[in-house]
Amino acid sequence: MAAPDAGHGEVLLSVQNLGVRFPTPRGDLQALDDVSIDLRRSRTLAIVGESGSGKSVLSRSILRLLPSKALVSPTARIVFDGIDLLAQSQAQMQKVRGRRIAMVFQDPMTALNPVRTIGSQLVEGLRLHLNMPSAAAYQRGLELLQQVGINSPERRLSQYPHELSGGMRQRVVIAMAIACQPELLIADEPTTALDVTVQAEILELLQRLQREHDMTMILITHDLGVAAGFADEIAVMYAGQLVERAVTQDVFKTPRMPYAAALLRSIPRLDDAPHAELFTIGGRPPTTYGDAPAGCRYAARCERRVARCDAETPPIAEGPPGHAFRCWRPLEWQ
Repeated sequence: MAAPDAGHGEVLLSVQNLGVRFPTPRGDLQALDDVSIDLRRSRTLAIVGESGSGKSVLSRSILRLLPSKALVSPTARIVFDGIDLLAQSQAQMQKVRGRRIAMVFQDPMTALNPVRTIGSQLVEGLRLHLNMPSAAAYQRGLELLQQVGINSPERRLSQYPHELSGGMRQRVVIAMAIACQPELLIADEPTTALDVTVQAEILELLQRLQREHDMTMILITHDLGVAAGFADEIAVMYAGQLVERAVTQDVFKTPRMPYAAALLRSIPRLDDAPHAELFTIGGRPPTTYGDAPAGCRYAARCERRVARCDAETPPIAEGPPGHAFRCWRPLEWQ
C-alpha cells in the first residue's frame, strides 16, 4: 500500500511483498502474507490490529530480528533509504540497528539487562555507533536522561533496572533508542503494562521527541484511541495482512474495510450510558498453516459477507486518493 499524501516527502522505508512463515509441527505458520507499505520521512504511521495480527513480526522483519528459522518470502524487499536490508549481512545490519533505525520494545524490563547499570547500557550504544570517548558518552547519557524527563540523572546512571519504576524504565529504553538520533524509530506497544497516567506521559514524550529530532516513526498498538492522537496515518492489520491504510482522519471518518469499522465500534465512548454493553467482534482471527485459504480472512466474522468473500481473496483496492483497502464489499459500496 503506497503512503497517503504521496506528494509530501520522500519515501524513507519501503516494504514490498513481505511474507513470513515459521516452521511448526503442524506445518508452516503464516505470520505475514504479501505485506507492502511505504513510509515517508518525518511521518508517523500507526500499525493497529488484534494480538497475533502480525504487527510485531513486521517490525522485527524490518530490523532483521526474526528467529533464525523464520522463512521470508523470496520476492520480499525491505528498502531503507536506498539500502536493501534483506541483502545486508548481520555485520552490516549492526551498523543500521540503533544508529539509523531504533526500536522501543514493549516490555522495558526484558529490554534492559538486569545485571548491568543503566549508565553502562546507555553508554554502550554511544561508544559502539559514535565512537565516543567514555567521558563524552557519560555526559551524553546524562543529557539523554534529562531529555526524557528522568530526575536526578547522575544517580540513575549508577542504578540497576529493578530500582526504577516501570515508567522510568520505559523512559530509559526511549533514551537508549534516541541516543544516536536515528532516522526511524519503531515503538512496539510502548505503553504495555503501564498505568493510564504514565501511558499518556510516555506517548507525549515520544511525540515531543519525534518533533524535536524530526524522526520518522512507526507506532505499533492495539489501541485505536492512541493511534488517533498520535499518528499521521494508520495501517490496519488482520491475520497477517494489511487490510486498510489511510491518513488517520479518513480511517476514523470513512473506514472502508468492515474490520476497521468494527474496531472503531469497539472503542468505549464518553457519551455511552452507564453500564452499557460494549461492542465486541464475534469469533476469532484465523490461524493459517501452509498455503493461505481462498477468500477474505475476515469473512467468517463479517456482517457484509457474500459468497464471493469465501471464494476469492480480495486484492488491495484504492478508494479515494490515498485510501487503500482489501474488501469485496467495502462500506459505502455502490
